[in-house]
Amino acid sequence: MPDAAVVVDDHGFIVAANALAEALFGYPTGGLSGEWVDDLVPERLRSSHAVHRATYSSHPTQRPMGAGLELWARRRDGREFSVDISLAPLGVPERPLTLAAVRDLTQRRADWAEMGRLAAIVSASEDAIVSMDLKGTVTSWNPGAQRLLGYRAEQIVGRPIFRLVPAEHRGEVEEHLTRMRAGMHMSTRDTSRLRMNGQKVDVSESMSVIRDASGEPIGFTWLMRDVTERKLAELEQRRLLVETQRRERWIAAISEIRLNLLAGGGLGEWLRLIARRVCELADTEGAAILLTPESPGPMTVAASEGELMSRLGVEDVAADGSIFGAVLRSGETWTSSRLARTTSEPTGDTLMREHAARRDHSVHRGPVRRDLSASRDLDVESWAWPSSEDRAQTGPLMLTPLTTSHGAGGVLVVSRAPGREEFDGKDLRMLESIAQQAGLALEIARARSDREQLALVADRERIARDLHDHVIQRLFAVGMTLQAAIHSITDTRVLERINDSVEELDAAIHDVRSAVFSLKVHADEHVGTSACSRILEATSVATAGLGFQPRLEFDGPVDARVPEELMPDVLAVIRNAMSNAAGHGASTLEVRIEVHDDLVVTVTNDRRVHDGTTGSIGLTDMRARAESRQGSMSVGPADDPGTRIEWRVPLPE
Repeated sequence: MPDAAVVVDDHGFIVAANALAEALFGYPTGGLSGEWVDDLVPERLRSSHAVHRATYSSHPTQRPMGAGLELWARRRDGREFSVDISLAPLGVPERPLTLAAVRDLTQRRADWAEMGRLAAIVSASEDAIVSMDLKGTVTSWNPGAQRLLGYRAEQIVGRPIFRLVPAEHRGEVEEHLTRMRAGMHMSTRDTSRLRMNGQKVDVSESMSVIRDASGEPIGFTWLMRDVTERKLAELEQRRLLVETQRRERWIAAISEIRLNLLAGGGLGEWLRLIARRVCELADTEGAAILLTPESPGPMTVAASEGELMSRLGVEDVAADGSIFGAVLRSGETWTSSRLARTTSEPTGDTLMREHAARRDHSVHRGPVRRDLSASRDLDVESWAWPSSEDRAQTGPLMLTPLTTSHGAGGVLVVSRAPGREEFDGKDLRMLESIAQQAGLALEIARARSDREQLALVADRERIARDLHDHVIQRLFAVGMTLQAAIHSITDTRVLERINDSVEELDAAIHDVRSAVFSLKVHADEHVGTSACSRILEATSVATAGLGFQPRLEFDGPVDARVPEELMPDVLAVIRNAMSNAAGHGASTLEVRIEVHDDLVVTVTNDRRVHDGTTGSIGLTDMRARAESRQGSMSVGPADDPGTRIEWRVPLPE
């Protein structure tokens, strides 16, 4: 008998015991015979055991092991242990005996406890733990699997695992099961599985073989862990890495541009570098920089990279009525979802406007859609693209103004190929910062031009000062010397020649003074609108008609005292007087402008002209202009046969 066995009589005494029983209870050989059976029962259970024994003696029946009773026994040293006992009456009439087979359950209970702990672990695990047979049929399903995949145990147990596998992964799962049946080990891997609602979930899974006591495979365990958060974290980490690398390239490009600005070179070279770096940083197929003209006219393409402008099909772009002009006026950055627009397309095909990012890179507002087809100040059909086919060749577009201290100086345009992704907030911030560098380049170019102009101004002022301080003074000294010598000369012919020379010197002095004034006028870019410069320009224009350069002389603060509203009349008077002189074949002409209490314009020539009463429309107009300003005009003789015209009007206090 493999179990311990004792024979007990109806009084509860042990009649016989096998060696296993003696070893189990800790008695020597023959030591159990004659012992009371209750000594083998823990003291706390002896009273109830006596009742059970009496009841059994009155109705002895066979009771197999595994009857579901929790039974305990006591060894000779007092230690308790769990047992299972089967009872069977021996059927001896003269002395009722009962055979009790005792089996030690200590190890089995430990195994049961371990199995219970493992079951609790499986049940409490956040991971999905699934078991299946060798064919891939689900045999167990823990709560973690229900939470992860949505099936309750009764909905999935007994069904194939392939309903949890996306169609594109079923072949590899079958291959893995085949390899594991062959004894191969499969490492943990990331994949996706199907939830009950059909959605995919990212999991990290591993599979292992379940073997029986003999080592034969009887199934598989499948462990799955939700890695959605980890995947999102990895994605965010990759995004941050890409963003960091992009910022490094961004900073390097800004540094390169600024170094080039400081190192010298020309505006065109700087703008071409900026366009090239924009294409690299924003991953675009084309970039262009359009500058506003200093005078009215179209915007010009100062720099272009890639095939952007060739796709747009333009070289010069009108600022009015175009998207480029709208960007200049708004001072904001514009992006477009697409440019393919025809007159039959709905107005829903719009451009998106994104406000400039804050300088501290705070939260960036989302794009604001604006229907340009409904805009009052923008004609979407006149964007300078020659045809709808050309517009369709341009994909996502972004335009940002080049801001300077004088306002928007141009527009930076970048474009991607049709079908590529739209520009986002990061692209916008980066391109606006690059546009700031382009604006800085415009400022530096303007400052350089100003410095060169100032150098020219200084040089011209130096020349004018030298002429005034040295040449004029020397000529004047020579004239004074000649005039002083006249009193000691008695020869009439010599006196006439000296007088002629003095007059020529005086004329030369007047010419030099006019040249000095001309240098001062051209040295100052802001003098271009002054009264003196406009009078000088009017006399210079008349040179072609006269055949010689008129002599011009100023006396008094002309620029300071002559108001702007009087200048049209002054210029008209000078032109009419010179026109009359040219018509009468004058060979000399002198214009003198005097400013004291009145403004007096005196024009003298060497030919006789009309007195202004009849026949001369020009003189009549001059007289009418003087009278309209409470002034006067007179025409009289000068040196025979010359004419002197004097036009006089009062000046405001």
